[in-house]
Amino acid sequence: MRTDQMKSRSGLARLAGGVAAAAMAVGIAGIAHAGAVSNTTPTPKDYTSTASSNSTWILGAKNYDNNRYVDIGQITPANVAQLKPVWTFHISDNGPIEAAPVVWNGTAYITSAHDHVYAIDVKTGKLKWQFSDNPHVISFAANRGVTLLDGKVYLATLDGHLIALNATTGKKVFDKVEVSDTANSFYTMQPLPYTNPKTGKTVLLLGISNGDWGGIGTIQAINPANGAVEWKYETIPGPGQKGNKTWSGDSWKRGGGAVWTMMALDPKTGILYANAGNPQPDFNGPARKGSNLYSDSLLAINISGAKPKMVWAHQFIPHDTHDWDPVMPPILFTGKVDGKEMPLVADGDKAGNFWLLNSQTGKLVNHLAVSMQYNQNTEPSLKGNVACPNTNGGVEYNGGSYDPKTNMIYLPSSNECGFWRATKNVVYIAGQFYLGGAFPKFVGPNTGQFNAIDVNTGVFAWRNPSKLPMAGGALSTSTGLVFTGLENGDFDAYDATSGKKLWSYDTGSPIIAPPVAFTQGKTEYVAVASGQAGNQELPNMPKTNKGTMLTMFALSK
Repeated sequence: MRTDQMKSRSGLARLAGGVAAAAMAVGIAGIAHAGAVSNTTPTPKDYTSTASSNSTWILGAKNYDNNRYVDIGQITPANVAQLKPVWTFHISDNGPIEAAPVVWNGTAYITSAHDHVYAIDVKTGKLKWQFSDNPHVISFAANRGVTLLDGKVYLATLDGHLIALNATTGKKVFDKVEVSDTANSFYTMQPLPYTNPKTGKTVLLLGISNGDWGGIGTIQAINPANGAVEWKYETIPGPGQKGNKTWSGDSWKRGGGAVWTMMALDPKTGILYANAGNPQPDFNGPARKGSNLYSDSLLAINISGAKPKMVWAHQFIPHDTHDWDPVMPPILFTGKVDGKEMPLVADGDKAGNFWLLNSQTGKLVNHLAVSMQYNQNTEPSLKGNVACPNTNGGVEYNGGSYDPKTNMIYLPSSNECGFWRATKNVVYIAGQFYLGGAFPKFVGPNTGQFNAIDVNTGVFAWRNPSKLPMAGGALSTSTGLVFTGLENGDFDAYDATSGKKLWSYDTGSPIIAPPVAFTQGKTEYVAVASGQAGNQELPNMPKTNKGTMLTMFALSK
């Protein structure tokens, strides 16, 4: 642009228009996401302020820290007994439901097991629109939520697609296959939006669930505008990479390490915290001698540069032969340990362990068994043997909550045992489980407990037993409450300090989904989904089931 043009008013107008256009093109937060779109869906700035915003619930575990802690004022231990259902929305795709609703601008978005999406009016419970997909299901059906951005609803599917829907109408905007191996790879997690503060560029982060089928766990960064994959990060190291020699022969090629669950993120530093799943073949250790890095590990990855780089990794179970991977969303927080504040990340695994690490270094701070453990150092044999927990025991996909006021982690866990039997030979067949043995047969007991762990001391503050396993996740509030769902259908509230049960409501169906809480107008709401038990189904589950539903609660007036 010439100097005289820059000095003129018309030139300034053109310059301003050019800057605005450029901002729209590169997606600068606060400029590119202004206007009508910001009313329809959150902006990148909204995502970075989720910890302090209590009128929305736009990430699966409340915020990038995954702490499932909300600051509310109306619902307290003194009046929680007055909570009543405002409405119940029955989900037509009846099945197990593991998703928390995403709440924005008066609308709750909930996904079903088979990737259906329902947009529901928060006040009335009436359906605004529905998207029904029928994806190919490789093994089991599960979806853990959608993401809202740029006027769209993003859905990652069971057959490896990323689908963008119009947030107002539910109509499909684009549908793109994102996985390279459709026989073995699929999605179950909610896409995680991340805007790089250095470049202003926004991507959707997705973990591929492919490990149990002979693949290698992968994290993708996807351009939300067109579905293009910006970069990939594999959890199992190849030749020449650190950790590759922990695999015998070329077993690393089908080593597993799937990324199943929500990841935590420090948006300021660009450090991503992701769990890598169990090694493969699942129950056959001789086929992959060694510690099998970085399976069963929490990975801290710097994603702020052009390429992702590992900062540190902490392996919880070397050479796992029981499918005991960490699947709960890691929780980032600053807490007191022995009276001193430090940066922490909490995690849990299906072996029934709670882990507390320094989030900057990955060093172990505390370890606590939260489930019954037996025979864990014995690999499955050809004749078979018993070990505890079972593959669906321990700490499951919804994990826990951290309350900064009590400095406690609230964590459901399960007690189950299984009978494992390995096979002598392992054969890879595309599209089938790559196991090296059969899935274990269930062996009792089958109970659970709701654990309150004192971060300062590293021991239990209180524990509440359950007659059934617990996989419903936890929610804590600033008023001193903790909510969780049970597999008998009960939705319960406890005193955060004492563990005393203060309220319970029978939804009529097993709860394996995490609860949420938010404020809409002058009303505080708590919501939870319930449905079939799915992989958590056990012989002593209630025989009655009222279907799949989302129930919204508020204080009775």
